[in-house]
Amino acid sequence: MLAEKYLNGTATAEEAAALHEWYDHVNEGDTEIVVAEQATTLQDTGDRILRQLREQIAVGDTPVVPMEPRRRTWLPWTAAAAVLLIAGSTWFLRPSAEVEAPQSPIAAIDVPAPANKPTLTLGNGTVLDLSEHSDGALAQQGGSAVSKEESMLVYEPGHDGAQAVMNKLSVPKGVQYRIVLSDGTKVWLNAASELQFPSVFNGAQRQVTLVGEGYFEVAANANKPFVVQTGGPRIEVLGTAFNVKAYAEEPRVKTALLSGSVRVVAGEGRSRLMHIGEVNAVGGDREIKIISESDAEQAVAWKDGVFSFRNEYIAEILLEIGRWYDVEIVYEGPVSHRRFTGKVSRSYSLSETLSVLLASNLHFRQEGKKIIVMP
Repeated sequence: MLAEKYLNGTATAEEAAALHEWYDHVNEGDTEIVVAEQATTLQDTGDRILRQLREQIAVGDTPVVPMEPRRRTWLPWTAAAAVLLIAGSTWFLRPSAEVEAPQSPIAAIDVPAPANKPTLTLGNGTVLDLSEHSDGALAQQGGSAVSKEESMLVYEPGHDGAQAVMNKLSVPKGVQYRIVLSDGTKVWLNAASELQFPSVFNGAQRQVTLVGEGYFEVAANANKPFVVQTGGPRIEVLGTAFNVKAYAEEPRVKTALLSGSVRVVAGEGRSRLMHIGEVNAVGGDREIKIISESDAEQAVAWKDGVFSFRNEYIAEILLEIGRWYDVEIVYEGPVSHRRFTGKVSRSYSLSETLSVLLASNLHFRQEGKKIIVMP
């Protein structure tokens, strides 16, 4: 079956693209996805739904019920277009009547909004708390005027011959921030990320250093390539849009290309020119591995306020949740190797977001800002 082939990695690129397109269409709007393990009692129903899904994709003319976009309080079992990953099978359920939600065992899990604040470290060591400064001029750095516009820093182009000084934008857990560099390049930084950059770009290339995750829309300049240096590979571009995920606590650096041209350089003799839509990863072995040929848009959903995961391990998902809500995730017992697929708004509370995982037979308890994951 197509969904099973996708989960076990045997689906062709055409089959995966067809499944993704159908899934994205069904899940328009504010859609929740639930995960469970009940294959022994629901196998026959699941097989029937999978057959219908395969027929819909093959024929291409079966009407799809659209979902009305609406904001609602999360109910673990509310009606919604839902995807259930059940013992290796994917079940697509259509909207049905709402039912009363069972008592949630994690209803009490919630933490205050993170008190951490984004900061800008200037070349002379001065640290500016960006949450305390109103919009307007902030500083003068190496020939570039620095200003703040809502949750965004703007570096004006420096004058010719200006001496560059290094600055650092630090974004804590629970926060996102944007910056426009002096060359016009726009960068979105995800939670728990840092970007080091010069006030002006002198020399033969424009280089920045990223720790964490950033989405880049690089201003085109054929004479001066743009380089993103991470703790692993470096990414070389001319003018393009791409995402880099390079958190120190994650074993791989992931790059997703949305437009233009990007080369990932992982080491001596190891480089790859990426194709639009591609997502690749570089691990400790410095090998460049293609994760997907068509999931780049999904990789940047975070900048639009959405947790979006497709066939990802629970440990990777909880890392993102921990960074956003500024909580520590601790496992009591072995780490689950189950994979989840879903989209959840980042505007939900922590308990609402964790409710998505309730049906997977995972359990949680809270100890201050620590969330204990139990089998």
